[in-house]
Amino acid sequence: MDNQQATFVPRVPKPFFSSYSLATFGFFLFGIPKNSFGSVDVTNQCNLRCNHCYFFEQDHSGQWSLEQWREQFERMKADGFSFYQCTWVGGEPLLRPEIIELGRHYFKYSTVTTNGSLALPDWKDVSWYISVDGSSGTHEKMRNLPGLYEKIVQNINATEGLKITIAYCITSENSTEISASLEEWSRNPKIRNMVFSFFTPVAGVDDSLWPGWQERDRIIEFLIESRKVYGDFIVNTGRALRLMKYDRSRSVTDRCPFAEKAFALGPDGIIKEPCMLGPKADCLRCGCVVPFYLKSLTDRKLIVGDVVSTLKTKLKKYILTKTGLLT
Repeated sequence: MDNQQATFVPRVPKPFFSSYSLATFGFFLFGIPKNSFGSVDVTNQCNLRCNHCYFFEQDHSGQWSLEQWREQFERMKADGFSFYQCTWVGGEPLLRPEIIELGRHYFKYSTVTTNGSLALPDWKDVSWYISVDGSSGTHEKMRNLPGLYEKIVQNINATEGLKITIAYCITSENSTEISASLEEWSRNPKIRNMVFSFFTPVAGVDDSLWPGWQERDRIIEFLIESRKVYGDFIVNTGRALRLMKYDRSRSVTDRCPFAEKAFALGPDGIIKEPCMLGPKADCLRCGCVVPFYLKSLTDRKLIVGDVVSTLKTKLKKYILTKTGLLT
């Protein structure tokens, strides 16, 4: 992580009263409804074998057919399921696009998390999370496929009007490349933003990829500082990032919002517990952004404290400016 000068390309500002901001305001007031969001493993197959992947350390009895998923969604509909948000994962979900094509018509919001090696369907109502973990050399070493990085760039550049986010999983091997990746992807007009997670240790996966708490805290501080340059191009909010630090993470992981509120279905339709990462994940070292982000949206004491702190800072700046002490 260096201090090179960024040449960030500003994006179009988000509308203040978007449907998303209204939803988060509702979460703050009333909490998150049970099963209003979650994930579906579209397939138990993948065209890659990534070094840090949790998926193939899990047991899956098979994968459902398109018709089985249709029947499942209809059962959920009959039971009054909210169908608010679903993240389509795997395996590689674009190996079975027909499942997503079906499911996205049930859910109000859909996100597809893909390794980017396959062409992206022209689904403009879907949010795309494309995994890119560092420079081309580092990413291809982690994903075990030469030429993958350039293929991802080609597939992104071939799109028009899609909502694409770069999803960067931080490990001990790519933590020094965050700054360069921010600089590169912020200059690509096809990219809406970037989101950062940390590698979550999973039984059976190389534990040395875990950066350690001290390094993780240092990286979090770097990301918080980077938001001063990149703003909302970094999806992770300052509040959510602070919750990921060592001294506060247990306040989230001890009562994980995802495990308590969300659903996670495997490719065989079976519920996965405690979350999509499965039972072999080390929850105490969780690096998934979701539970920390959810906590940041619903912890009223935390939110009010941050609002008060921000107002104090702005008031102090205003007074110093008016008195001529700050120019």
